[in-house]
Amino acid sequence: MKIREFKLEDLNILRVWLEQNYIQEFWGDPQVWIREISENICIEWVKYFMVECDKPIGFLQYYETDKAPQGEWSDEPIGTVGIDYLIGDSEYLGKGYGTAIILLLVDFIKSSNQYDYVVADPIKGNVSSIKALEKNGFKQNTNGLFGLDLTNTGIKIYRASKQDVSMITQLFRDTIQNVNSKDYPEDEIEDWSSWWTDTDKWQERIEEQYFIKAMIGDKIVGFSSLASDGYLDFMFTHKDYQRHGVAGNLLRKIERKAKEQGNDLIYSDVSITAKGFFERHGFIVKKRQFKKSRNKELINFRMTKTIK
Repeated sequence: MKIREFKLEDLNILRVWLEQNYIQEFWGDPQVWIREISENICIEWVKYFMVECDKPIGFLQYYETDKAPQGEWSDEPIGTVGIDYLIGDSEYLGKGYGTAIILLLVDFIKSSNQYDYVVADPIKGNVSSIKALEKNGFKQNTNGLFGLDLTNTGIKIYRASKQDVSMITQLFRDTIQNVNSKDYPEDEIEDWSSWWTDTDKWQERIEEQYFIKAMIGDKIVGFSSLASDGYLDFMFTHKDYQRHGVAGNLLRKIERKAKEQGNDLIYSDVSITAKGFFERHGFIVKKRQFKKSRNKELINFRMTKTIK
């Protein structure tokens, strides 16, 4: 059994499948689906597949929840994809193929190294679909969706809002005073960390930039931001969550956004403390420099990474 990319000529067999009563019960009007797939087949944020066992037997799709139209999935973390699936050939029903095609799709999604979570929204009465999800490790969330964590880190990335300023600025101050203090003298640390009080500046950055936060439970454990020209402005991890994969997760989202913006490279002014992290993730030092914080000039490095 294998999956392959969906082609326009597959619409004919899919239409036949969708018109079957056992599929219409859960998928609804076939014409709605045919129209949607026809319109979206070339869009980057949704992918369609056919499942084959010598012949076509089923259909799969996944879509990026932060780009899809509003729905139950809209509040999911950045890096989440929603999935849908069906067995179109009735000969393959009740034989474990539903579980198998979900596994195929999840493995394909994992192999892209772009996504952290997978969600599905089966109709409540679709018991076989729910069982197939559960056999693949999906668990029902409080919002009713069934979810699978591909990272097993518990880290979830969301867009930051102005309501997050208090927690973000405290994290900024505490990280500088407890982590960056190993590489900078006390007077420079005090000067740099004093920016935490400038609420207007922080609100402006959140509004103007692609500003994201990393959450574990209800706690912000990191944040990062990217300007429209590819400037990576912030990358901070909570002092108690260093080396937990927070910054790496944030950076993957930043790089993905840079590609979407059409940036040729990401550039940043990186502290002594963070220099090693950025080098490990492919950034190159262009120059060592002094950059003014509030009243003090601090050593940092202009670093860049070409986006492919």
